[in-house]
Amino acid sequence: MQLSRFSDLALRALMRLAVADGRGDRMTAGGIAESVNASTSHVAKTVSRLVELGLVESRRGRGGGLAITEA
Repeated sequence: MQLSRFSDLALRALMRLAVADGRGDRMTAGGIAESVNASTSHVAKTVSRLVELGLVESRRGRGGGLAITEA
């Protein structure tokens, strides 16, 4: 099975966020982009779609970042 670049980035972002969540950390789009070797803008677009779908929660400001949504 072949995934689109967008789907591949979405899955990689979710995996990185799951690992960070296990440690109690939050990540940024830039941190995810660096770890998956992709452009920050492409990862930000992917993460924004994951937020729209309710899979990821985004918090701005101090103590903010990205985390897997707890449902």
